[in-house]
Amino acid sequence: MNAVLQASKGKLYGGKAKRDAVARFGGQTRRLWNHFLGESIERHKSEKKFVFYSEMSAQLPELLKTDPKLAGLPHRAAQMTVQKLDRSLRDCFKGAANRKGFPKFKRRDDRSDAFSFVARECRFEPGRVRLPKIGWLRVRGLSLPEGVDLGAKPVTISQEPDGWHVAVQFEAPPKDYGTPRSPPVGVDAGVRKRDFDDRTIATLEDGRRIVAPQWVENAEERVRVLNRRLARKRKGSVNRRRTAVRLARAHRRVRNRRMNFLHKTTTKLVRRYAGFRVEDLSLKGLVRTRLAKSFASAALGELNRQLAYKAEWADRDWRVMPRYERSTGVCPDCGLIGPKLLLSVETWRCEGCGAEHDRDVAAAKVIGLRAVPQAMREPAGGTRRKRGSAVRGGVRAHARASHGGSPSNADMRLKNALCQ
Repeated sequence: MNAVLQASKGKLYGGKAKRDAVARFGGQTRRLWNHFLGESIERHKSEKKFVFYSEMSAQLPELLKTDPKLAGLPHRAAQMTVQKLDRSLRDCFKGAANRKGFPKFKRRDDRSDAFSFVARECRFEPGRVRLPKIGWLRVRGLSLPEGVDLGAKPVTISQEPDGWHVAVQFEAPPKDYGTPRSPPVGVDAGVRKRDFDDRTIATLEDGRRIVAPQWVENAEERVRVLNRRLARKRKGSVNRRRTAVRLARAHRRVRNRRMNFLHKTTTKLVRRYAGFRVEDLSLKGLVRTRLAKSFASAALGELNRQLAYKAEWADRDWRVMPRYERSTGVCPDCGLIGPKLLLSVETWRCEGCGAEHDRDVAAAKVIGLRAVPQAMREPAGGTRRKRGSAVRGGVRAHARASHGGSPSNADMRLKNALCQ
């Protein structure tokens, strides 16, 4: 496979002077972001317009000279900060491809400052990195392939609860996952707690289950104590700031353990199976249910994301079952759609063929049978969608649903009735 975009991240170490310089640049880029965001808001109130990159970049040289709090800020870091703000402003428009919310002001108490450089302006050696106007810093965890050409890729320095980190993007051949030993498999993702120590987040059609450790439950007492301590501290005090850092570290520890487990699990799956059939889940809908905490802790979206890109890198077959197709309670042998099953039901018997099925294994088999290859995206402007129909090449055709399934709930009910 050709080179793919990858990233590597490591933690920075250095003397007090260099650590202070990194923290100062982070605070200066935060101030620059807030300055231009406030200017855009005021411009929109009076003229219904925003301040975009061309105008912001024109103001940068004078602003860096006149504002004493921005003295010493590298021009490249300032330039990439306004570029990021420009993208954030454009992403909140109604016609944006991935529409996001309006950008927000950055707070010092969030301890999430960040700034960027261009890779060709930095130097990388084993165990250390040289940043403009900062110098050499020791780095741990950063892994770059030998002879890789970083070019104009961004190098981001970000603040986290345990210190400052550097992240680098690069293009290199993907990791070799070897030859798979098993055929393609259906994956039924979902949270089921069979007992206190068994929380299944995914079931495969061959009967294997992915059981996730109790990350959140194990850290709840520590987080609860730190939250109480934080509430008792006086706002603005040093002790409150230290307690907030300890609380953030506790949350970050849970995140790191979860990510470590998911990376190891998805790598094992990609090495074993020749393909995957997954279900298109509505994750935003799942976190609005009474099981929201369990779904958020299971990180099903991250599990699916890692499995998808690793399957692509390993050239594995990837198929998706449409979102509104039912999998639970459907017999994989005869295709009969039975009644909806309560969460407490683990096994059920098909009324058509009499076969007894495990709830999750049967759902994974149905996903494996009904999943279809993902369609190629149509080029922009190639299809003009209208209500009820679409015009393609001058010919009016029926509009396709965005999720690839039936265009209406009425069609789904009719299909289920015919199947029964």
